[in-house]
Amino acid sequence: MTPDDRQGRDVESAFVRQTLLDRDLVRSAEPDDVDRIRLLPWLEVVVLGGSTIVDRGRDVLVPLTDEIRSLLPDHRMLLLTGAGVRARHVLGVGLDLGLPTGALAGLAATEAEQNGRLVASLLAAEGVSYLPHQTVAGQLPVHLAAANAAVSNGYPPYGVHEFPAAAGRLPVHRTDTGALLLADAFGASRLVYVRDTAALAGLPDVISAKELLARDGDLPVDRLALERLGLARHVTSLTLVDGTTRGALTGALSGKGGVTVTAV
Repeated sequence: MTPDDRQGRDVESAFVRQTLLDRDLVRSAEPDDVDRIRLLPWLEVVVLGGSTIVDRGRDVLVPLTDEIRSLLPDHRMLLLTGAGVRARHVLGVGLDLGLPTGALAGLAATEAEQNGRLVASLLAAEGVSYLPHQTVAGQLPVHLAAANAAVSNGYPPYGVHEFPAAAGRLPVHRTDTGALLLADAFGASRLVYVRDTAALAGLPDVISAKELLARDGDLPVDRLALERLGLARHVTSLTLVDGTTRGALTGALSGKGGVTVTAV
């Protein structure tokens, strides 16, 4: 091979001899006039709260899955489940034992997975199945071609690589944030968080993430998810709906009803 042949194999890139820690370089390497590609522009991501929905049992979960079943002919959904009261118990035990953040994240994700398998079982007659994270990442389109919905858990797959918390040892990346990251990665058309009546009490029809973050006390969505909403490239808003009210999810997926949280 001649020197000219070797030179012809070089790939021109701004990153060849630079560090990816240079944020100015990273920003300059992505032109503003390039259209971003949505991998699954028709995908609707629906997040079922662990403590607000799944833990409520038959009276809430069965009617909600019946409503989801009625939506399947016209919608293609990725259903994500969160962790509930059992995860809070195991986190308390883990903290008492002195377990690190990464170990605690894996324990909480296990309970979110259990909730996902419950939801998938209720929808099994429609061909809906539970998918682990690796399958969602690589084969979700294939599964949604076979059935119009699939179920997974919303915990980011960081596991033992979970980011250290600024205070304490509880994992900062939980279901709400994981669902936002996943919806934005796929370029989903809609991101809906299903909560209960109490979680949505006092909220207007439209509110910005900044306004919601300024509120004291518990919020219907994790604070980190609201902070990350402003950084998302495809998901510019999310919707909160009352899953205990029949038809609320149907309205939200049609662009009507619910509480809309905007990035700005």
